[in-house]
Amino acid sequence: MLAKRSLTLALALLLVAAIPVRATGFPTITVVDTIRPGTGSSYALWGAGRLGDFLYFGADDGTTGSELWRTNGTSTSRVADINLAVGAGSNPNGFTALNDWLYFQAADATEGNELWRTNGTTTELFADINSTGGTGSSDPAEFTVVGDWLYFSATQGDADRELWRTNGTNTSRVSDIWPEANGSSPSGLTAVSDYLYFIANDGTHGLELWRTNGTESGTTLVKDIRAGLQSDWGLPFAAFRGYLYFNVDDGTHGYELWRTDGTEAGTAMVEDINDDSGDSNPSGFTALGDWLYFRADDGTHGYELWRTDGTTTQLVENINTANGGVNDSDPYGFTALNGYLYFNAYESTHGAEIWRTNGTTTALVEDISTGNGGADSSNPNYLTVLGDWLYFVATDGTRGYELWRIDDEGTTSSVAVPGTNAGVGCMCARPLSAMDGRLFIAMYSDETGSEFAYLDEPTYGLPGTNRDGSVWSTALVLLAAITAVAGVGLRMRGASRS
Repeated sequence: MLAKRSLTLALALLLVAAIPVRATGFPTITVVDTIRPGTGSSYALWGAGRLGDFLYFGADDGTTGSELWRTNGTSTSRVADINLAVGAGSNPNGFTALNDWLYFQAADATEGNELWRTNGTTTELFADINSTGGTGSSDPAEFTVVGDWLYFSATQGDADRELWRTNGTNTSRVSDIWPEANGSSPSGLTAVSDYLYFIANDGTHGLELWRTNGTESGTTLVKDIRAGLQSDWGLPFAAFRGYLYFNVDDGTHGYELWRTDGTEAGTAMVEDINDDSGDSNPSGFTALGDWLYFRADDGTHGYELWRTDGTTTQLVENINTANGGVNDSDPYGFTALNGYLYFNAYESTHGAEIWRTNGTTTALVEDISTGNGGADSSNPNYLTVLGDWLYFVATDGTRGYELWRIDDEGTTSSVAVPGTNAGVGCMCARPLSAMDGRLFIAMYSDETGSEFAYLDEPTYGLPGTNRDGSVWSTALVLLAAITAVAGVGLRMRGASRS
């Protein structure tokens, strides 16, 4: 028995010793300037979607216009030149994966903006929905996956914008909600369980809340919230614990917090947060644990941090207490990591900085820009989780907008993107994209123009044991041999990272 315990201890020590020590410094940033080398800009990663181990995006190599490219960081290549007209570009966008294909909108030289797809090898016009005059555009948009189907809005005629779907084999209009040439103009597409929710106008009720299970009979008006008149909506919606939460003005209470379970009886206002006939205008819905967090204005504190579990709705913290507490902290960019919700908030002493809450304690994480007595703003944006860190873009007041990161202990570090006058950012929704253990960064510099870079985050996961010759795999081979002699079994773990 003593010998077995000694062997077990020895094996454990060997196993611990075999794990490589992770670097504690900021990961190295690698700039990729292969699409349009030199000072010209390709505008890569200004919109991207993942399929397999690659990010797909539109980029301009200076010759073809904006066309379809992909990268995993190590390999970057053009997938297809869709619009063969010289320098025209197909301007692919809206990338959304369904099964083994990535769907998107693009325009070739003959069909206009239509539905395309690629699997990385084959890129094809998938559906020419608007064939009016041969060059009409259906402009498919708001791609949303529900089960095995991809839903989107599209125009079949000149103005007949309705809800469509495809499973990669069958493509059809879900329902002609507003018949004839008007179109219901569905928007706000959001999946909740097996249903797709959206707002649409049927020509009778005005713009109201609908849902569908993909069938004609299963496409129904959920509730005419503002009976006889059109409801006014704030987007986007949020799915949370089987409900759809949303911001709507019913004509009586102003823009307030509502939710629905899909039935008319189960569609109701959660809370009249600003009950003085004003608008609380809730937005930024983000789940953390059993709560849905958001920003709202109760008419007393300005726009501050709130949360709800569907039963209780409460102010989490009045962060900006200046002017008697009525000034906004205007929190946004909510991102969850390890039991905390991180966000950008303004407070009169420190400016707009990075904050976090666990629902009980809400505090400033770090005053990154300390100029002007600490009241300068670092304006943290594009919060993105990767490994044990939260990455974001911010300025310390002396340098431009650079890449920063912070862990759940509050440790903060930053690095400048290589290049002269270099910075992170783009005229796009998100300049940061995480894929497995790699962070992709839309950036610019005098030397490269607007291109992209990437880094590998070592805390994303343990190194793969299937990498021949690595310290980890070599140690495990030795460990396996020892345990085999001792009659002890060992199962080796495989991992895959791009």
